[in-house]
Amino acid sequence: MDYHPLLDLAAVVLLSATAIGFTPAQSLFRSALLPVLCALTWHCVVWCPRYIERSAWATSVGGYTLAYLFHYLDVGVLLSWDFELQGPTTELKSRKGGKPAASPRSKPVDNTASRLQFGFSVLFSWRFLNTPHQPRNLPQLDEKLQQSRARFLAHTALTITVCYLVLDAMDCSADPAITATFYSLDKVAFFSRLREVSAEEAVMRFFAAVGLGAGMISVQRGVYCIVAFVCVAAGCGEPADWPPFNGPWSEICGLRRFWSGFWHQTNTHRLKVAAGFLMHDVLRLPRRGKVARYLRPWTVFLLSALFHVAIDASSGMVPSESGALRFFLIQPLGIVIEDTARPLYGALYGTATSTGSPTVRERCLGAVWVGLWMAWTAPAYLYPVLSKTSSGRAGVVPFSVIGYVTRRLFTA
Repeated sequence: MDYHPLLDLAAVVLLSATAIGFTPAQSLFRSALLPVLCALTWHCVVWCPRYIERSAWATSVGGYTLAYLFHYLDVGVLLSWDFELQGPTTELKSRKGGKPAASPRSKPVDNTASRLQFGFSVLFSWRFLNTPHQPRNLPQLDEKLQQSRARFLAHTALTITVCYLVLDAMDCSADPAITATFYSLDKVAFFSRLREVSAEEAVMRFFAAVGLGAGMISVQRGVYCIVAFVCVAAGCGEPADWPPFNGPWSEICGLRRFWSGFWHQTNTHRLKVAAGFLMHDVLRLPRRGKVARYLRPWTVFLLSALFHVAIDASSGMVPSESGALRFFLIQPLGIVIEDTARPLYGALYGTATSTGSPTVRERCLGAVWVGLWMAWTAPAYLYPVLSKTSSGRAGVVPFSVIGYVTRRLFTA
């Protein structure tokens, strides 16, 4: 059926919120709705590149639709959030006991408005702020920003501006000739063609990894800040409801800290819940022990990889062209290497980076390690995207401020 994929996004959100708010936790309707949501999401992913010219916008629409589908699977089906309980009926870890994982402190007012509010609140709560399900490493908002709405709005507006200008600068600096020279698909491999890699190419790989991170952060954090600004300005929420999207930059001192401390935690809950379901409910693996300990991060990154392969498909890229699987599945290997090297480093220098706060030297070494690792692994994910969007459809911002100012300066 031919219609705009934005309608799929709206339908997934409305149907999911309604099901969560108006149906009992164990209702068969929730499971029956899942194929419908999958069909809507599939239509969105397939039709995004046909209706949305800019590939970055297409992946955003497809990505958010996939995220809401994934979130509904988490809160609506697997953990069965319930209006009466005002929380999840069962946690995966307590399914065998059959006991509710939460109980309402006070009985909620049961009316249409309350149920709609609950449904949308749960569906939009990707990081479960101020609940027991909040990610462990969620960054805290500065107290000065919490206490002053005006200061929060000014800070958020500045963040939006910076994100926009970063994306604008990246769009303006995009050069098809450089992409063809340094970022072609045959340049993805590194060690297998080490003799062919020049110093210039090695530097370009590093900046490609930095650019990938800067671009993703600017898009994700920019959208988050726009929504935060509108909600707080309209009085729909308080500044405290909008903690920073990313953790502090100082957390980029190791792969484990990068992924769990600095990178956004919007997918953390649903990835862990889905991974736990696959490992313990489907494969029947024990919840404790070395098998679960080492397999869990690989399962989490596998699900994340499949999620990003589907996002790439919404830009018109066929799954076999996407490098998301290759990129995400190798990240746990880096964490294993890091965890192995940490005690060796501690034995040599008399420190233990696993406890307490890392020293300045350890943070610097950790940042170099993350940069080198990403320079090796990120091209597998980035280069196919650049190759696909090098035809001029890769622009993110709708209007180039930098381009306008440049034209005015040189034509004045």
